[in-house]
Amino acid sequence: MDWFKTLETASVLEQGAVATEVDGLRIALWAIEGDIFATGNICTHAFAYLTDGHVENGCIECPLHQGLFDIRSGKALSAPVTKDIATYAVKQEDGFVWVDVNTARQRPDDAVKPTSVIGTDVRTLVVIGAGQAGAETAISVRKHGFGGRIVIIGAETHMPYERPPLSKDLLTGATGIEDAYVFAPGQAEDLQVELMLGVSVSAIRTNDTTVDLSDGQSVSYDILVLATGARARELTVSGSDTTKIHYLRCLADAEHLGAALKTAKSVAIIGGGFIGLELASAARKLGANVTVIESQPRLMTRLLPAEPADYLAGIAREHGVSIELDARITHVSDKGVGLGDGCVIDADVIIAGIGAIPNDDIASAVGIRTDDQGGILVDQVNRTNLPGIYAVGDVAVRKERPNGPSQRMESWQNARLSAERAARHITKHGPAVEDGPWFWSDLFGATIQIFGKTDADMPVVRRDGETAPVFLGQDAIGRVKCVIDFGDASALRAAKALMANGQALATDGSDLGDNEEDDMKQQPFESRFIWPAEGLIRVPDWVYTNQEVYEREVERIFHGSTWNYVALDCEVPNTGDFVRSYVGPTPVVVSRDEDGEVHVFENRCSHRAAEFCRELRGNNTEFVCPYHEWSYDLKGNLAGVPFRRGANGEGGMPADFDAADHGLRKLNVAQRGGVIFASYADDMESFEDYMGEAMLEDYDAVFSGRKLKLFGHYRHTIMGNWKLYPENLKDPYHATLLHTFLVTFGLLVAGNKSAMICDPKGRHSTMASAKSDNAVSDENKKEMRGYRDGMTLADPRLMDYVAEFDSPWSVTMQVVWPNLIVQREMNTLGVRQLVPSGPNEFTMIWTMFGYEDDDEEMTRHRLRQGNLMGPAGFLGLEDNEAIKFVQDGMLNSSKPANHMVQLDPDVPAGTSETLISEAAIRALYQHWREEMGV
Repeated sequence: MDWFKTLETASVLEQGAVATEVDGLRIALWAIEGDIFATGNICTHAFAYLTDGHVENGCIECPLHQGLFDIRSGKALSAPVTKDIATYAVKQEDGFVWVDVNTARQRPDDAVKPTSVIGTDVRTLVVIGAGQAGAETAISVRKHGFGGRIVIIGAETHMPYERPPLSKDLLTGATGIEDAYVFAPGQAEDLQVELMLGVSVSAIRTNDTTVDLSDGQSVSYDILVLATGARARELTVSGSDTTKIHYLRCLADAEHLGAALKTAKSVAIIGGGFIGLELASAARKLGANVTVIESQPRLMTRLLPAEPADYLAGIAREHGVSIELDARITHVSDKGVGLGDGCVIDADVIIAGIGAIPNDDIASAVGIRTDDQGGILVDQVNRTNLPGIYAVGDVAVRKERPNGPSQRMESWQNARLSAERAARHITKHGPAVEDGPWFWSDLFGATIQIFGKTDADMPVVRRDGETAPVFLGQDAIGRVKCVIDFGDASALRAAKALMANGQALATDGSDLGDNEEDDMKQQPFESRFIWPAEGLIRVPDWVYTNQEVYEREVERIFHGSTWNYVALDCEVPNTGDFVRSYVGPTPVVVSRDEDGEVHVFENRCSHRAAEFCRELRGNNTEFVCPYHEWSYDLKGNLAGVPFRRGANGEGGMPADFDAADHGLRKLNVAQRGGVIFASYADDMESFEDYMGEAMLEDYDAVFSGRKLKLFGHYRHTIMGNWKLYPENLKDPYHATLLHTFLVTFGLLVAGNKSAMICDPKGRHSTMASAKSDNAVSDENKKEMRGYRDGMTLADPRLMDYVAEFDSPWSVTMQVVWPNLIVQREMNTLGVRQLVPSGPNEFTMIWTMFGYEDDDEEMTRHRLRQGNLMGPAGFLGLEDNEAIKFVQDGMLNSSKPANHMVQLDPDVPAGTSETLISEAAIRALYQHWREEMGV
């Protein structure tokens, strides 16, 4: 090691964040909870000193674009940063901090790894377009487990690069193209991405799933992603066909324009949008006189409200930019730009930034639907209308809902998000919850950031921060819907919190006060809940005890892209049959209509929110709310409203009231093998895809198509977090120690044939074992205090096993994420439904069943073995108490801590063939973190 003496330890501990220089490197020293860490001090996205940023929860927020890094690990946590910062070994000695810049600090192996080994998939994914969106698609599909071939085809000869630098530092020569590459050095090779550069696609042949290339080659595809981007809209006025006009869309444009600007004395920029102002900023930095020509009465008329647009124009003028508004261009020439009022703007360089035209020609030629205004129409997951074909980036026009408005966005964020959406769908992941629109631009030495959807006509309130103003766009009732910031990071954080929480603005202007501690209490979830640096081997207490975490689980998990168990089909066999059930904590009703179809809808009257269905189960011809007697049919449609037209000509509902608009909130429904599932997600994948082949094998062993026969129900409440129960069924370690009955009678014992099987995402699992008559070894007895030598059964029939299932296992406990346990313990059958009621309590509803074709002896046998399970069963009571003990330990601890889940370290997360393992729990939290955005 090569140690360098830096600063006094006491000084670093006092200041918390200190910049220094070690062996020519800019280094940041951080004090966190008494420990000192060293990282690089330059943001990996754009040049900014991290020590000027905001530190919270062990993370540093870059002062320039608010990218977030974990200080302990260096990991990049949020956009726009994608590359980690360097971390260095540190020691404290003789009152000083010593840093070894030649030795990276040991970091946890905590990256999201592909769930499939590259090369095991026979499919080929072809990406047309080697820009940011195309490269991000390749990175994302690998991250989410795609194991097939990936080919990226691009007309440019350069590696895929990000385009924002083209109008900024790259244009002025401050950085090179290598700084803008999407792939890190060696990353494309590591991901086995084939790059076919310097060649374009001449045609797509959908009949044989092939693309033809300009060099005569052809490439077959199974999945096609169009990332063809957009081209500059050209100026068409007198002289535009003979005068040199610069446009900026690619590296070649930037190189030609950069060379021209270096010798330019006067520059005319046509177009007062962001690209025009960025070019004006770059030209002024190079010393040219600059005039921006805009045809509208102010800048940014389609994007910004008047007040922030005028403020931006003021910044430009302060930096020497002349602005011509309401300007009609009549002609261009080598002398400059002629305007309608007879004025000629002198210019030896003319630049046009008047918009872009999506490159959708190759798509429309094969029947892919395009928008009337240009661009390829895609759905919520960026699919086109042709199977297996997606579009991402600037060319994609997205409809967030089937009948909603279409929107095409050109931004760094959109390139990344659209690639992620497509990648998740290709790899059969549900959609992730996304941040709202975000755009940034670096202008005249300052950074403007826009969060949320802007409207040029929306009311705006200005709040002045310490260094720059923030403009807050409002909706009709005063809530913050967008934030436009000009460079005050602390005010921006508070403004984003107002927006995230849907808060209205204070009339006294106190929204963005000076109390940063209070402001940070409202910071986004992701910056306040940070996973331990050790990775998946530690689980923090707040995962189980925090109310805000629980509320986010309801939104993102139970109400997100999941199939939730709600009932067995045999519970509603006839028309009018219904049962009360739950999706997470939300009450729902499961009902069978006159056509035999099953419906699931919220148990909440659309009038005044009363739970209208009060019985646990029964048979109805309609549902009537007891409060005001609004009635609903068996499908959840509003059927009747008392006094809808008033009484004696007075009162009643409005004349335009339409009952069809006021039915109950309906959920999507899936059924398989006699089990009913519901989902809030409109674009939910099929239940079969949701489960996956491996999990369906154990599921179908129980639900094979034999008609189910209902036995009865238990329900009880456990004082613990709901996730502790799925954990319990992913924890074979406890099963061999806690449960005296299991180990004494050989149902689940270390040494038996057994497995802990997980699906690739880590959400579903099966704990499986084959009953053994082999005696427990003396060695294992010593490890198991629960084992009882000499314990016998008064009725030995309890342990009889009839091999009736197509399965090698006599016991399977299957977790179907998020709320179902399928129990097959010998010949007793049941399902357990988890109903959370807060972070520290949940109810479990047990439903026991057999099959209609069981004979009387098998029915009696199943009922007899039912004593194994249930709230007071031989195997259930201990789990309930253990879960409570765990929750009590967290709630009553002197300070929050972390759980250790480190058993079986050679299996990082997922399936394990040993019972002495916690790999399945680690897999669960790998998935949970992804769904929760932690």
